[in-house]
Amino acid sequence: MKNWKKALIIIICLIIICSALFLFLGSTTEEVGSNNLGSVDKVTYSYYGDAPVTIVIISGMHSREKLHQSVLPVVAQSFALTHRCNVINYKVNVTSSPNDFNIGRTNGESLVHDFVVKDLKENGGADLVIIGHDHEEGYGEDYYIATPTMDNASVELAKKVTSAIGFKHYQRNTNESIKSTSIINVDYPLLRTPSKVFVYEIPEVDGKTNAITRTCALVKASFNALS
Repeated sequence: MKNWKKALIIIICLIIICSALFLFLGSTTEEVGSNNLGSVDKVTYSYYGDAPVTIVIISGMHSREKLHQSVLPVVAQSFALTHRCNVINYKVNVTSSPNDFNIGRTNGESLVHDFVVKDLKENGGADLVIIGHDHEEGYGEDYYIATPTMDNASVELAKKVTSAIGFKHYQRNTNESIKSTSIINVDYPLLRTPSKVFVYEIPEVDGKTNAITRTCALVKASFNALS
């Protein structure tokens, strides 16, 4: 009986060690850039070798929006673990005026423009880039995605994804002049990496558990549509 218990303990320890090695070897973290505004870390999850789909998730661009920053990294790793998909999470860390609404936003967009766009362009882009945000009550409706670039590829993919999971899809009126700095400084440059681009909005008053569930649904539907 004692030998049986020892063998079971050894097996459990081996499983834990193998699982830890799998998690460690399947992910890499590197800083792709930093300056006086902050820094950007690139976390790559690639557990199954040459996966057919690569999805990029950007978190922290607008530093005052906290919910998506805690949710998106969790979803990035868990989805890559359970699907044959490379998931890259660019974590933007704004250190200059991160709590100032206007300055913090501008600084985050500058970091994405200077470092994320450059890195993606050098590495051939991705099948899809999802830019994470939180939104206040009354700004948009529930969980939704937008396609500010209004390119055909992003719009068509967004239609497939939103119809599958019941999210709203907000499309920019191309007859109106562009007022958002993020469209000019971030969305269009990302499109030219080349990648399809979604802006993803989470209601800031929602709980973390539901936010993770809904975000997983978004990434899964995107993966299915791209596969």
